[in-house]
Order: sequence, then structure tokens, then C-alpha cells
Amino acid sequence: MSETYQGATIINQAVEAVAGLINALGLFANIYRGALGTGNGLCCEVGPTYPEAVYLDKNKYVPVDLTINGKHTDLQTLSEAMNKIHESLTMLRSYPSGTGWQIVDITTATEPQVIERESEGAWLMASSLYVKVASY
Repeated sequence: MSETYQGATIINQAVEAVAGLINALGLFANIYRGALGTGNGLCCEVGPTYPEAVYLDKNKYVPVDLTINGKHTDLQTLSEAMNKIHESLTMLRSYPSGTGWQIVDITTATEPQVIERESEGAWLMASSLYVKVASY
């Protein structure tokens, strides 16, 4: 991809890049980092991460477990958005990069699933993407 991300840690740059890919899908809301707020929305945050492989030259692969949460009053709209994120990102052939890093693959770690319905009627769904980042 032509856009590069600079100025933050490698993991944060990679998460910003994935959020950009998700926002380009034109879903019911843009995704942001942190917790879900009030109203309909999408958010993401990094789970526990560790280097998958470290080489003598200190290059490494870092698997980023990116949790995606969504909330919407219409379950169909939410389900379509969550599934579109997974279907679209896991089919990419070209990934974002930055200074000293490159996303090399995105796969589904956990399929989108309903986790709760709030008392106000909003549905909550969660899923997880496995973002493999090469650091060099």
C-alpha cells in the first residue's frame, strides 16, 4: 500500500493502519481505539502481544491480537459490519507498512459473535483479528 505510518511504536502504527483499512470500508461508524462509548459504534484494542520469532539480526515477527468490538441497535447492521471487516481484511493481498515494519498477513482469530444485548436494546458483538507484523 502507498500510505506509510510514522511517529509511534510499531504496534501502534500497525493498529492505526488496520483502523484505516476498516474505516475505508464505509461502515455505519468509524472505528477508534479504546472502549465502546454510548450509541452505535466500533472500537479496537490490542490484546497481549509477544514476538513470534526473533532472528540474530533482531528482525522479528510480532503477532498483534486486535480485538474488535461493535455496538448497534440493529443486529443485522452490526453483524454485516463485523463480518465485512473480517471478510475484507483477510482477503487483502497488499498491506500497509511504515519505517521498519510491514504487515504481512491478517487472519481471523475469533469470528464475530454476539456477546450481549444491553437493557437499552443495543447489541454488542466482539471478534479478534490476528495481524502479523514484520519488524526490521
